Amino acid sequence: MADRHCGMRLPLGLRLAIFLRSFLLQSVWNPQGMQHVGFCFALLPVASRKSDEERRAFAKRHLEFFNSNPVLASYVLGASAAAELTADDAQCIEVVHLKRSLVGPLGMAGDALFWGALRPLAGLAAVLVAIGGGLWAPLLFLAVYNVPHLALRWRGLGRGAERGPGAARELLGPVYRSTVRRLRLSVAFLAGLTATAAVGLGQGATTPRAAVALVFLAAGFIGARVHIPASLLGTAGVLCGLILALTGTIGG
Repeated sequence: MADRHCGMRLPLGLRLAIFLRSFLLQSVWNPQGMQHVGFCFALLPVASRKSDEERRAFAKRHLEFFNSNPVLASYVLGASAAAELTADDAQCIEVVHLKRSLVGPLGMAGDALFWGALRPLAGLAAVLVAIGGGLWAPLLFLAVYNVPHLALRWRGLGRGAERGPGAARELLGPVYRSTVRRLRLSVAFLAGLTATAAVGLGQGATTPRAAVALVFLAAGFIGARVHIPASLLGTAGVLCGLILALTGTIGG
């Protein structure tokens, strides 16, 4: 399989070129091939030393249908780049099989992490800071989302080149699943706390917001232990926060 053509380190310049081009993965998105044009464009630096005939075959391979999470697609790009650099023309068909083996698992793992956990967590954290008068709320949003986003985008290129299809294992194991679950519970907690703060901070309230925050946090961990869905926990957090704020139970 194609992973025998991996196990290499991409040169820094090549890795940086693919990394920067990967931000345009969805720039030519279309219903027929989805991300295929962006994928081929990101991988073009690999074809710089190929002959014209090899480049045509390269383009044909990488203009096939492709659709995955745009961040974790870097794992596929790294694995494909390594395979293209080490495989001869007769073996390059295995690169296509490699892409197909990674697209599904990475798409599901990336969507769960970025769209289902990290992005709402960053948004809620920023809203909560903004309600409290923090002018740096937009910077917080960018930091909470983009630090792990950029780190995983860069890491994926290296891991994909080194491990090939095996690179997806680190994103499908218990550590990764536990991280996603904890992030979703943090979203549920922040949803309730943000709703509480948005109502008006409860002037003349009898309970400090810090104490309420601890209660929400404890509820999140208890909910995880008894396997309550994060969506249900978040809804309950919002309703409880609104009730506490409207009754003046919480305050500054």
